[in-house]
Amino acid sequence: MSDFTTVARPYANAVYSTAYESESLDSWGDALANLANVISDSQMSELLDAPELGKVQKGELVIQVLGDSLTKQQQNLVKLMAENGRLKMMPDVVEQFEAARAKAENKVEAEVVSAFKLTAKETNELVNTLKKKLGCDVTMTTTIDKSLIGGVIIKAGDTIIDASMKSQLDSLALSLGR
Repeated sequence: MSDFTTVARPYANAVYSTAYESESLDSWGDALANLANVISDSQMSELLDAPELGKVQKGELVIQVLGDSLTKQQQNLVKLMAENGRLKMMPDVVEQFEAARAKAENKVEAEVVSAFKLTAKETNELVNTLKKKLGCDVTMTTTIDKSLIGGVIIKAGDTIIDASMKSQLDSLALSLGR
């Protein structure tokens, strides 16, 4: 999550409400993902940073790149974000939109960082434990970070559980240093 999360949330919530009411969540999700990809492109990013282009021109440029794949409402979002100098926040808008969507569907995406590769049994146990704790369906991605020494760090929605050896050793060192 970047520093833009707080500013991106109102855009994402407004888009989610619009998409939900018009029963076009998938269409909006695809459009937002495409917008984020275009805006995150290194060449496009340079153009969007160019001071010689006005805010309106930057919005029009993004719309031109995606052509007819955007609906009028989606184009209006681009124009609004461009006028407010917020185009660079599109990846955060996507993240917040998908979070709102997952919450409404009673789902959460959990990211598990572990010191070692988890077995299928450990993964299943973690998923089941998180389902019980969070009260919703859980999909999980795992990554390995050997610097953790042992244990795991779990990020699921707003919940972060740091059960890593590194964290415990850091806490011990901090308490001994006092």
